[in-house]
Amino acid sequence: MGGIAELLKKRWGVVLLVLGILAWATNVVGPAVLIVVASLSVLYFLLSAPLRCIAMGRQGRCRNNANGLLRGCWIREHKWQGAKTLWGSGPEQDRNSVLAGDRQQRSATLGVATGVISALVACADFVFK
Repeated sequence: MGGIAELLKKRWGVVLLVLGILAWATNVVGPAVLIVVASLSVLYFLLSAPLRCIAMGRQGRCRNNANGLLRGCWIREHKWQGAKTLWGSGPEQDRNSVLAGDRQQRSATLGVATGVISALVACADFVFK
């Protein structure tokens, strides 16, 4: 039981997104619920998902644990360096390495993309039905 509880505690955004998409695909919930679920999931991937810190240091990328794609590790200078890199204060190659640096970053980026696309499809379904 501890394994499932730990998984849900750390990866609640992934579980929420998968369950929301499955429930919407089987017409259990409407598009308004999927919009809320997708929005919460995107916030999870951007601010709370357990990832590695992507801040650049003197000896390469920081390897400390971080929360989300936009936030950094416990070091004060690293706190929002991912957000600063994505919003244009770094070179283009840094932006690409933030989003697709390693397996964790790629999966979080895919989660954000899935959440955004799900929300857009749900909005279109909500408007055009």
